[in-house]
Amino acid sequence: MKTLYIIGNGFDIHHKLDTRYQSFANYLAENNSEVYDLLLHYYGLPDITNPELTDEEYALWSRFEQALADLDYVEVLENHSDLIARPGAEDFRDRDWHSYQIEMELIIEDLTTTLINDFNSFILEVEYENIPNDTLIELENDSHFLNFNYTETLQKSYGIPEERITYIHNKANADNCNLILGHGTDPANFEEKEEEPPQGLSEEEFYEWREQKADEYDYSYESAKQEILSYYTKAFKNTVSIIENNIAFFANLIEVEKVIVLGHSISEVDLKYFEVLKAKLNENVFWNVSYYSELEKQEHKQTLLQLGINDNNIAQIKITDLKRQL
Repeated sequence: MKTLYIIGNGFDIHHKLDTRYQSFANYLAENNSEVYDLLLHYYGLPDITNPELTDEEYALWSRFEQALADLDYVEVLENHSDLIARPGAEDFRDRDWHSYQIEMELIIEDLTTTLINDFNSFILEVEYENIPNDTLIELENDSHFLNFNYTETLQKSYGIPEERITYIHNKANADNCNLILGHGTDPANFEEKEEEPPQGLSEEEFYEWREQKADEYDYSYESAKQEILSYYTKAFKNTVSIIENNIAFFANLIEVEKVIVLGHSISEVDLKYFEVLKAKLNENVFWNVSYYSELEKQEHKQTLLQLGINDNNIAQIKITDLKRQL
């Protein structure tokens, strides 16, 4: 391949496909209010159905994947603290030791597996036949596509064979949902450090401190807390692992002469892929990168330069500049 296309959600939006995260928020509000309410209550995301929503609030949904790291686990625990086991209660049963933890498991299930299944269903509703002809663009021959989208726009609207497309986060599938959707914050950042004893304790004082901590330990609460903290790992988009699983693609870039980035935000959550691409591609590769707004244009330029790409090898374009001649 001589040309590598990198495809982001802006590519689908340019083709008038309703794939914005804001549209997914509306889909959730209509089809799974339970998961939608969890996102509003515990992530600080605004109610997309609010007619008085400001532009700034609306824009918060555009960083949906990054927001998946913003779960307020303390509030989750507090709002379900009535499930803490109370062995002294008259109606206490042994199974009550685990009720708090089980509730956390169910919430995590909603915020990971169920959420991704709902997103898969949302993408499957995309109507490719409604793509206007005047949105189609010229695509170069002898090219390969690194596709960050979950849609089949390249196949259905451009006739690109699937063997020329790497769906790095997989694609929507009615029979088997295996989409990769998640935040990019290292789960280690959310690990709780074990409490250290105060400095300068005598042996007797240290023993008393340990006894006090043992008395304060609440199995029901601690097991629930450890369970909800596991969310950050389960919702993590492990780019290192994804790259390893696609190593054949990343190892086969030696002949690429040009990279064309269409509709990708080059945001922090996907930056690792661009770092690997920069390392694997020839130093003289030319980068054509699309932008939507002047602010995005500036941000893209800064990111590309920070990646070590030569300024002379960068051109910034609008997707509309590539419009196909009818």
